[in-house]
Amino acid sequence: MRPRYESARDLANERRVAERLKAQRNLDVQKMPISYRLDYALMRDDKIVGFAEIKSRRNEMARYPTLMISLGKVIAARQLTAATKLPCYLIAEFTDCIAVVNFREQHELGIGGRIDRNDAADVEPCAYYPIARFAIL
Repeated sequence: MRPRYESARDLANERRVAERLKAQRNLDVQKMPISYRLDYALMRDDKIVGFAEIKSRRNEMARYPTLMISLGKVIAARQLTAATKLPCYLIAEFTDCIAVVNFREQHELGIGGRIDRNDAADVEPCAYYPIARFAIL
């Protein structure tokens, strides 16, 4: 079994963004079990209206031309959309804003990941979503 690298700080960042979504978009948010691969169910009037993966980055939105995410997350999001007919969003908190893109958007593929943890499974196929496709919330 692989180690989980999600820290208490990561979870707090994720929750802070979820609370902003709740306030700004009139949504309820429900943390989902890890087996769903995405972080939150987005709800309105007790009905699920979509799903979200939340990432917190330590750079300004315009710093890099793309945002990299595991291709496994993209596959899980698209499977969830296929099964439910509901949208799945990648929500990124940057140092200067929060932005969103639908997982169905076009992206480039490549190999990426972290090498600082000496975990070979951290380097994997990744999707690179163009920053230009993100909408600022």
